[in-house]
Amino acid sequence: MAIRPSVILIGACLALAGCSRFGGGNEVTQASVAAPPPSTPSQRAVQVAWTAASARYCAFGLNPQKLKGDYLAWERAQGLQPDAVQNLNATYDKAFFTFYAKVKDTPGYCSKAKIEEIRPEINRHLAGDYSPRRRVVSEDGSSP
Repeated sequence: MAIRPSVILIGACLALAGCSRFGGGNEVTQASVAAPPPSTPSQRAVQVAWTAASARYCAFGLNPQKLKGDYLAWERAQGLQPDAVQNLNATYDKAFFTFYAKVKDTPGYCSKAKIEEIRPEINRHLAGDYSPRRRVVSEDGSSP
């Protein structure tokens, strides 16, 4: 009776997985990054607007209109109809101005921690990733 290659492959993978976890080298982290949840165009517009408003207020030098234009062009490329893009444009503008007014009235908003939260979001959006913000999840399933 011949051993199937898949059985050998599974056994080898399990052995290597065990070695990589307990055999020294890299430490096992207590948290991982959860996959972003599915999102709608309006949810993405609100998130990009939040990032743009925060970046603008905290003086990142980001051009919020260019980011908005890039985001709306991305949504059009995903197949969004022109009337839906117009609605997203309005949603984005309303969210941007609402968030900007809110952060402007928040004392100490541009703290080091907040800047470290905003920076990766800006970089993701500038790279064309408009998915929802990723959450860090600990091994017990809770987010910090």
